[in-house]
Amino acid sequence: MKILELRALRGANYWSNRWKKLIVMKLDIGEYENKPSDTIPGFTEKLKELIPSLQTHTCSYGYEGGFLQRVSEGTWAGHIVEHIALEMQTLAGMDTGFGRTRETNVEGIYNVIFSYIEEKAGIYTAEESVKLFIAIAEGKPAEELNKQLSDNIQKLREIREKVRFGPSTGSIIEEAENRGIPHIRLNDQSLVQLGYGVYQKIIQATMTCKTGYIATDIASDKNLSKNLLAGMGVPVPKGFKIYDFEELEDSINSIGYPVAIKPLDSNHGKGISANINSFEDAKKAFESAKNYSRAVIVEKSLKGNDFRALVINNKLIAVAERTPAFIKGDGVSTVKQLIENVNTDPRRGYGHEKILTQITIDNMTERVLELKGYNLETVLKKDEICFLKSTANISTGGTAIDRTDEVHPDNIFLFERIARIIGLDIAGIDVVAPDVSTSILKNGGGVVEVNAAPGFRMHLAPSEGLPRNVAEPVVNMLFPPGEKFRIPLIAVTGTNGKTTTTRLIAHIMKNIGKNVGFTTTEGVYIGNKMIQAGDNTGPVSAQMVLRDPTVEIAVLETARGGLLRAGLGFDGCDIGVVMNVTADHLGLKDINSLEEMARVKSIVPENVFKSGYAVLNADDKLVLNMRERLSCNVALFSMDENNPEIKKHIRKGGIACVYEHNFITLLKGQWKLRVEKVINIPLTFGGKAAFMIQNVLAATLSSYILHGVSIEDIKFGLSSFVPSVTQTPGRLNLIDVGNFTVLIDFAHNPAGMEALSKFVEKLPNKVKTGVIGGTGDRRDEDIRNLGKSAAKMLTNIIIREDESLRGRKEGEVNKIVLEGVRSEKPDVTVKIIEDEVKAINFGLKNAKKDDLLVILPDNIPRAIEIVNKFRDKLNEVKIEHSDIPNMN
Repeated sequence: MKILELRALRGANYWSNRWKKLIVMKLDIGEYENKPSDTIPGFTEKLKELIPSLQTHTCSYGYEGGFLQRVSEGTWAGHIVEHIALEMQTLAGMDTGFGRTRETNVEGIYNVIFSYIEEKAGIYTAEESVKLFIAIAEGKPAEELNKQLSDNIQKLREIREKVRFGPSTGSIIEEAENRGIPHIRLNDQSLVQLGYGVYQKIIQATMTCKTGYIATDIASDKNLSKNLLAGMGVPVPKGFKIYDFEELEDSINSIGYPVAIKPLDSNHGKGISANINSFEDAKKAFESAKNYSRAVIVEKSLKGNDFRALVINNKLIAVAERTPAFIKGDGVSTVKQLIENVNTDPRRGYGHEKILTQITIDNMTERVLELKGYNLETVLKKDEICFLKSTANISTGGTAIDRTDEVHPDNIFLFERIARIIGLDIAGIDVVAPDVSTSILKNGGGVVEVNAAPGFRMHLAPSEGLPRNVAEPVVNMLFPPGEKFRIPLIAVTGTNGKTTTTRLIAHIMKNIGKNVGFTTTEGVYIGNKMIQAGDNTGPVSAQMVLRDPTVEIAVLETARGGLLRAGLGFDGCDIGVVMNVTADHLGLKDINSLEEMARVKSIVPENVFKSGYAVLNADDKLVLNMRERLSCNVALFSMDENNPEIKKHIRKGGIACVYEHNFITLLKGQWKLRVEKVINIPLTFGGKAAFMIQNVLAATLSSYILHGVSIEDIKFGLSSFVPSVTQTPGRLNLIDVGNFTVLIDFAHNPAGMEALSKFVEKLPNKVKTGVIGGTGDRRDEDIRNLGKSAAKMLTNIIIREDESLRGRKEGEVNKIVLEGVRSEKPDVTVKIIEDEVKAINFGLKNAKKDDLLVILPDNIPRAIEIVNKFRDKLNEVKIEHSDIPNMN
C-alpha cells in the first residue's frame, strides 16, 4: 500500500461545500484490493481493541457501531484508513467528522478524503493512518500497536500547538467570522488580515494595525513605562534599572526586601523572580533575568494578589485574578508526585486544548524550588502551598478567576487612564493588590507592568467565574458598526472565454474609476500593472489580489486546476459567472466526464452570497442545471432571445442579457434595455466572432448587476475594449505582417477550435496555414479531435510540440495530432517541426501574399514576440529599400 498523491484543500471544493478543510489522499491499496477486512485474520478485533472510540462512528448505517459493523462484514482498506484518520485527530484534541472514500477508474486506487482542523496535522495523520492500518493488518503485537498510536497522538498534539492560532488570535478570528468578516493568515504565526482589499485590517495576536509603535516600545521598556506612570500619579513599586551585578546590593538596600527582579524588556514572564528575601536568592534571580535582557529591573515586591486588567479602545473590558501554578502538600508525596497528581485533573490538557494547561517541570520550576530550598524529591508538609512558577500565566499551569464585576470605580478610571497614558489600543495592566473591589489608591496596591500584546485566555475561559467575550470589543474597534470589510468580488469560471470575460469586466470597472485587481492565465494585475506573470487562476493568486490594500474590486478568473488542487481561494463572491462546460482536461484529477467537470465548475456559483448573483449561460444545459443547487439569485445570458429558459426566467421577473437584432440587450422583466450594437464593439470583430459576443453578454450582465455601474458605463467599456496583444493576449489577435495576416489564439480544446473555425471561415484568406500542437496530459481522443478540428479549418498544417510533455514521450503527442488530421483530411499538407520557435518562424517565412497564418501557441508571450520581431524586421527592410528624396 502506498500514497500516490497527498494534498490539502483549504476552501469550498469538489468533495464538499460545507467542509472546506479536507485532505485528499490518492491511495494505492495494493494487495488489499483483494483482501477486504473480513478476510484479514483478527483485524476487526484488533482495531476495536486499539481504538475503542471508533464505536461512535455511524458510517453509512447511520447508528453508533455502524462503521465497526462494516469492518466485520468486510470493507476496503481506504475506507478504514479514512476512519482511523478522523479518530486519530479527535483523540489528539481536533474533533472533526467528515470523510468519504471513492474508487477511481483504476482498480485498487482510491481517493480517501477526510476533514482536518490544522493542515500539517491532517497531512501527518494521512501518512500515519496508512502505517497504522498496515501494522494492524500484518498482525503486529498489541503493545507495539498501542505505542504506535500513542506516539501518533502525542505528535499530533505537538503539531497542533505549534501551528494553530493561540487562544487570543483564535478568539478574534472567530468573532470576525461570526460577523461574516473574512480572514487570511499571512504567516505561520499569528499575523492575520481581516477583511479584503481596501477594507482590510491587520492583527498580530492581540496587537492591531491601530497599535502604535511608540506605545509598544514604551510598554516593552518596563522602567520607562513605570516612570511615565509614576509621573502621572499612578501607584507603582519603587525600583531601579541596573546593568551590572555590582549595582544589585545598593539597589536592594535602597528599597528593602522583599524585592522582585525581572528583565527590562522580556515577555510571558520570562526571567521574572518575585518575593525575594535574601541577597543569595537575589543573585540567582539577577543571573536569570540577565539571560533575557541587558538591563534588569529591581523593584519592591508588593503584597497582595496578582490581577490582570484588560483595556480595549480605552474601555475596561475584563479583570482576572491570577494564581501561579501550585501544589498542595499531603505530608507523604514528593513535589514531582504532587505535580503528576494535579495534572490528572480532567480540566488540564496539553497546550491550549482545555481550560487549564498541564504543569510542566522546566527551568523556571527548578529555579523557584531552589529559591525555597526544595527540589523535585522534597516532601511537602500537609496543606503546605508551594508555587511552581514565578509568574501567573495560564499557559504555564496557572489559574484565573474572573473579577470583572467586582472592580471599584476608582480602579476602572485608573486602568482606562493608564491605557491612554501609554497610548495602547489594547493594554494588559498587571496589578498587585489585596483586591480590586477597593481602590488601589488606598489599599496599598500598585501597577507592576503594562503589556502591549496581552493574552486573552484568562478572560475567555477562566477556571472560575464568568467567561468574557473580550474579542468582541476588538472587532468593534477595527470594524465599527456599518463599516465595510469586503470589496465586490466577481469570479469567472468555465471551459472557454474565462480570460477575455475577466479582462472585459475589469476594463469596465476600471473605467468607472475603481482600482481593480484581477487574475488571468497571463498574470495577476493591480490596476493596469501586471505584478506577477504566468497562469494565475488559482487560490494563491486570488489571495494576492484580496490582500492588496489598494484594490477596490476583484475580478478573479477561477480555473478547474486550482479548484481541484486546493479549493476555492475565497470564502464567497458577489457574482459567480459560468461561461460553459465543454470537453477539456477530462481524465485529469479523476474528473472523467462532462457531468463531473460541471460539478467542479459549479463550486463558483454555489459560493455566491445569498444576496449575490450566479450569472449562467442559458445555452449550455450543464451550466443551466447548476441552478438546482444554488441559494443565490440567478441571471442568465444567451445568444438567442427566444431561448425558452430565458423567456421563462424573465416572466418570473429575472434579469437576462441576450443577443438580439445585432444588439447586446438586457432583459429586465418585460423591458428591453439595449446596451450597444455588436458592430460597435471591437471585441466581436463586427459580429464575426460569435464566441466573443457570448463573452460580451456575460461581462455586460455581470457589470449591470454590480451596484453603481450604469448602462452608459457599460457601453463605454464595451466600445473602448479593443482586442490586441496587450489588451487580450492570445485571444483572437489579428496582426498584419507585411502582405499577409497572422492570427494568434489560445484555442486548445474541441469547443474552442470549433468557435475559432467559424471565425476563420468568415475571413477572406484562401490559404490558411496553422501552427498547432496537442497537450500531453489530455486524453488521446481529445488530442485526436484537436487534429480533426484543425484539418477542417486549415489548408496547411505545421505540428509543433509543447515544451512540457506532461508525462508523454517525445513525438507521441504529435503522432496522435497527425492521426486526427489525416482521419479528417488525408491529403492536407502537414509538416512536423517539434520546436515551437522554429515552427512559428517557418510559418512566417513561408507565408505568401494574402495568406492567413493561424498560430495556436504553447507560450503566448513568446509567440507574440516572435511575430512582432518578424514584422519589425520586414518594416526595416522596406524602409532601407524605399526611395528617399534628396533634401539638397
